[in-house]
Amino acid sequence: MGEVSRVALREVPGYIYQPPSTPKAALVALHAFNQKPEDIEVYSRAFAKNGITVLAPRYTDASDGVISAVRALRKIKEMGFGDYERIGLFGISLGGTVSLLASTQELIGFVVDVGGWVDLADLYLHLSKFSTGTPQRYIADLVRSTLGEPEESGELYELSSPVTYVDRISGRVLIIHGSEDTMVPPSQSLKLYEKLKSLGRDVEYYIVEGGGYLLQGKEGDVIRITLDFLRRRGLV
Repeated sequence: MGEVSRVALREVPGYIYQPPSTPKAALVALHAFNQKPEDIEVYSRAFAKNGITVLAPRYTDASDGVISAVRALRKIKEMGFGDYERIGLFGISLGGTVSLLASTQELIGFVVDVGGWVDLADLYLHLSKFSTGTPQRYIADLVRSTLGEPEESGELYELSSPVTYVDRISGRVLIIHGSEDTMVPPSQSLKLYEKLKSLGRDVEYYIVEGGGYLLQGKEGDVIRITLDFLRRRGLV
């Protein structure tokens, strides 16, 4: 078997990872907040090794991420992937949130949300309980400085939350969350799972025991669960 190749992109800032043989599917891989595509290369290379073309764009925040994700999806389609069922999104933390939001704007076959938040108001209330100086409180303060308090800016929080658009999320959905994630609590993923299940959607939900924020050290579990999900649906 040949090697996975990585090439920098111009149209969509980031990288494209090509499998050593003819690709069976394609996905957009989205990094977490304050990260870059190289930080999730373990996933991009693993998926490419298993026959998936991966586009990993660089972005700054949620709104920029959605724009970048949609551009990357359209780039994939321009590359000749005509079967939308074999095109998807994969994201870690904020990348998971962006994946869900972007899936409401483009018809795709699957979404993999790894530890993303779906209800921003609930997330803010959770994070604001932490002490000043903690990473959680930093994010809470950042959200408040941008949007205000939920009771004052409820509509803005709703517009930023994937759960608001749950009936418009396209494709099969895989949700993965670490049991020990104190940044984005697993209750966020459970809420999404229950909403999608109530709509009769093809959705699976996995808790990775001992996994914390970003599931660092549990990358192998995430890769295994994701590839199994795709294989059982004949996508890889």
